Amino acid sequence: MLYFISTPIGNLNDISLRAIDVIRSSDYLYAEDTRTTKKLLDFIDCNKKCKSFHEHNEDRTSIEIIKYIKDNKTVSIVSDAGTPAVSDPGYKLIRECSKESINYTLIPGPSSVLSALVMSGLPTDKFSFYGFMPRKKSEQQLCFENLKNENKTAIFFESSNRVKKTISHMLRFLDPTRNISICKEMTKLHEQILRGNLVDILEDIKNEKILLKGEIVIVIEGSKKYMKSIALDIKTKKEFLKKMSASDAAKLISLVTGENKRDIYKYLIET
Repeated sequence: MLYFISTPIGNLNDISLRAIDVIRSSDYLYAEDTRTTKKLLDFIDCNKKCKSFHEHNEDRTSIEIIKYIKDNKTVSIVSDAGTPAVSDPGYKLIRECSKESINYTLIPGPSSVLSALVMSGLPTDKFSFYGFMPRKKSEQQLCFENLKNENKTAIFFESSNRVKKTISHMLRFLDPTRNISICKEMTKLHEQILRGNLVDILEDIKNEKILLKGEIVIVIEGSKKYMKSIALDIKTKKEFLKKMSASDAAKLISLVTGENKRDIYKYLIET
């Protein structure tokens, strides 16, 4: 049997009793960073040896894990923090197990994505998780263009030393009054959730009122403006404008979607 085990995102007391039982009873244990997992194993008083399972050896190690399972061994995959396969290795192994009809299950537990969503104070009824914020400026631009009219709450991981630059770039594309939450050190002693609009948060960072340190999750409010019901990304917009004028494109899109023609035209002519 194969287990994917969620682990604490900060406070080690968040490890579940079921997770502890499965870890202790496993024949083989794998983790992305064995040094991080060693701290957890020490905490639960388990001297089990841990093997590496990361993006650079995932293909080869997946073959090894599947072989163990076929030999009726119990294998567990733990994350460094949070839930495996969510911006962590594991998806490829899950896909291979599905192909070979190998049973696997998840031991649920902490998730920085859901913790940040709840703690942010922003709407929780609809949200999208995008993983780590793109590093390249061009990829960020495309991401923020798509967020401009996204009405769902958006969640990103970001490095603490890049938050200031990322928010500055974000302000070039999003409404400056758009609300945002910076969630840091969640479940730890110095947990802090910073809430405000893009301008205010950036100002606080520049004035060093906010100490950016540790793991960061950025939560962005969905757009409250026009174009809520149509997903027209920058690539699609460009294709429309290659074929026809903004005015004609607005008429066509309005006819198909029922959106206000003037709102669509306004969106199409924005740079």
